[in-house]
Amino acid sequence: MISRWLRFLLWQPYALLCRRFPLWPFQVKITRPVEYVTCIQIDNLLTRLLSRFSGGYDYAVCYLVDETLLIDTGFPWARRSLKKTLQDLGVVESITTVVNTHYHEDHTGNNDLLVELCGAEVLAHADAVPEIRFPVELRWYRSFLFGPSEIADAHPIGDSIKTEHMRFEVIETPGHCPGHLCLFEPERKILFSGDLYIAADLDSQLGDADGPKWIASLEQVIQLQPEWLFDAHGTVLEGSAAVEQHLRRKLEFLQTIRARVYQFATHAQSIEALTRKVFDRQSLVDFLSFGEGWLSLITGSDFSRSNIVKSFLREKFHTETPETLSTELEKEAGEAAVSSAEAQQP
Repeated sequence: MISRWLRFLLWQPYALLCRRFPLWPFQVKITRPVEYVTCIQIDNLLTRLLSRFSGGYDYAVCYLVDETLLIDTGFPWARRSLKKTLQDLGVVESITTVVNTHYHEDHTGNNDLLVELCGAEVLAHADAVPEIRFPVELRWYRSFLFGPSEIADAHPIGDSIKTEHMRFEVIETPGHCPGHLCLFEPERKILFSGDLYIAADLDSQLGDADGPKWIASLEQVIQLQPEWLFDAHGTVLEGSAAVEQHLRRKLEFLQTIRARVYQFATHAQSIEALTRKVFDRQSLVDFLSFGEGWLSLITGSDFSRSNIVKSFLREKFHTETPETLSTELEKEAGEAAVSSAEAQQP
């Protein structure tokens, strides 16, 4: 309770001030990688440092399609920069719709700005809408890095969404979190992938990550054979071969984790012990983080490798039949009996 009062009395005034006048200046980069698509990348020193040490999270990226559809709205600290950029681009009057690929604050952080400035309607997967409309209080480091979001309304998206020159299929791709979606334009083979990819070997995840569903989502998207991939943190891939190569690397990375979880989860042990076996790394960072990875160190274990391990454990024990479990228990009991007998021998 004391911490909540301190946050209310000290943090909130500071946060409101920084949202209008950022403590760390932002830089904006605008590119047009393909016809009708404008990429708006916004970052500062903090997000660049985060990316350097953890990989993947270097930008708040918004994609503007046909000057009417904005895909994701970035993190709250970037509010002033995004507002000025939209004004400079002359699209304040033309933007009518926002699509959030998922509910994390670095993708929804300026929804309220788009509603206020453009009168835009915010759309997201039905599973993400409650998280956007009724957000929980963020952990301290997330508020510090990205800023606190203002609440904005959002509505469930349909099966497709159209702009003047494109018609996107809405692809459900849970895994990174519940309610994650991608937008796919089948004629041009363009994929707006949200955080489906981020980086091929990013192992520390939040507790809402689901490895088995992430694998299924990657397999589904690979079947679409996209020729362009626009990642929500700045990676742009051109060519079906390059897109498939990167997605398969991510897929194989997660499949390897799953296989090692199944390999080592043969008896009761702490999740920390199992995670160390699954990743089996011996660096200084692994020592300092007790095997949970760099992101675990700087987020107070909110991001951790054990989160993704737990999701594969849930899959393992959901799919095992009672007969399989019984066999494994009998095997363990037999091994224990043998060990006990050997220990009693003179």
